[in-house]
Amino acid sequence: MRKKLAALCFCAAAAAVLATGCKNSDSQETQAQETAEQSQSETQADIPQGTVTLGNYMGLEITEPSTEVTDEDVETQINYTLSINPNMIEVTDRPAQDGDVVNIDYVGLKDGEAFDGGSAEGYDLTLGSGTFIDGFEDGLIGANTGDEVSLNLTFPEDYGNADLAGQDVVFEVTVNSIQEEQEAVLDDAFVQKVSDTSTTVDEYRQEVRQSLEEMAVQSAQIEMQNQAIELAIENSTFDGLDEQVNAEFDSQLEQMNTALEQSGIALSDYAAMYGMDEDGFKDYMRSSIESSAQVTLVCQAIAEAENLQVEDSDRMEVAKLYDLESPDELVTAYGQEAVDEAARNMKVMNFLVDNAVKTPEETEAAE
Repeated sequence: MRKKLAALCFCAAAAAVLATGCKNSDSQETQAQETAEQSQSETQADIPQGTVTLGNYMGLEITEPSTEVTDEDVETQINYTLSINPNMIEVTDRPAQDGDVVNIDYVGLKDGEAFDGGSAEGYDLTLGSGTFIDGFEDGLIGANTGDEVSLNLTFPEDYGNADLAGQDVVFEVTVNSIQEEQEAVLDDAFVQKVSDTSTTVDEYRQEVRQSLEEMAVQSAQIEMQNQAIELAIENSTFDGLDEQVNAEFDSQLEQMNTALEQSGIALSDYAAMYGMDEDGFKDYMRSSIESSAQVTLVCQAIAEAENLQVEDSDRMEVAKLYDLESPDELVTAYGQEAVDEAARNMKVMNFLVDNAVKTPEETEAAE
């Protein structure tokens, strides 16, 4: 059994080739996700492999997306950065209210004794965020800096920790400080706070524009890779693919269920982390496995037909997707074979784009 990079299914997925899904803030659920996703990426060596007969893959007709970045795009990005970096102003003349950030020390007690994971010092909590169990944040509204507050609360019946689920507890909380958010202003001081290279507003606007232009070029390349590999797959015929997909699905589902059982989480709850019901999640799994198999078979066949060999520069392209300076970390985690497979798939997709007939995307005429 070997680890496999998640499918570089369409090269857009290259950015998630090793990625797991979004993580839930609850530690037990997060651990279950990581364990299950790792198991999901492993397949048994005796799974039957399908074959492919390539159709046309040269001169594919694809649309080349626009990479234009407008002044409006720049201002939108800057406004977003302002919104997520508010100024924090310490409050000394009133008690805490909804939306404030309180810095607290707290100790959680069950039957008079501190329980694991229930204590912290210097914790910044936004009141009204729903980060803590019901009653915790509401219980701090009206408290002043320096106050010591006792909160008599009950954990939810479905809480992830069985030792605490449905249990009555007391949180002893000390309010160290209260802060309120104040809308940030775009000035040189703000720029120097959020940028490593710019010191003035004008420099920052240019920095943002350059970053957006680089992202637009990358996004356009990914979109063209998607189009090209989809067309190459459509033009190909597969034999034994259903057998491969069914075997891989059964294997991955079995491993996932085993991992989830060890973490005490049902598959239906795991699926809900991704906003799906259990059947929908299984359909998604099967579809992803099929797409992965198609991409792998087609890319392997094209690489052989065109004698495209994986080189260090190709491995670096995969590493760059994760802001890594070398692919060594990926090799350690997933194995050389898996990294080479991802690098080969990317190289083939770039080859398809380079040899495609590109039609510029139509853009709306400026008014």
